[in-house]
Amino acid sequence: MTPGDTFLIPDWAGAHLHFILCTLPDGSVVVAHFTRRRAYTDDTCVIQPGDHPFVKNETIVRYDQAYVCPAANLASLERIIIRKLEPLSGELLARILRGALSSPQTSDKIKKLIRNNTP
Repeated sequence: MTPGDTFLIPDWAGAHLHFILCTLPDGSVVVAHFTRRRAYTDDTCVIQPGDHPFVKNETIVRYDQAYVCPAANLASLERIIIRKLEPLSGELLARILRGALSSPQTSDKIKKLIRNNTP
């Protein structure tokens, strides 16, 4: 899995579009997902329809739910993926990464991993 890869994972709401923010030297990955924009959501990075083929409504990144998937668990992650979709464009991934570093919702741990593992 590489930065920008997107995939659907089932959850209580059906499925959200997840993506890889960055890869770590040990093969682990940092994962986040999109959700529909609402009045109470973190608007640090708003994704518009057309920014990615899957996005049909104004969408935001759930930086507060970004997590590290250890390399040892990647096979398990692959098994729960419903479908892989078109990767994020380089521009969109860069915008999302900038948002991760500026969002008050991103944990300090995730911010440090992004700073240390992205160009």
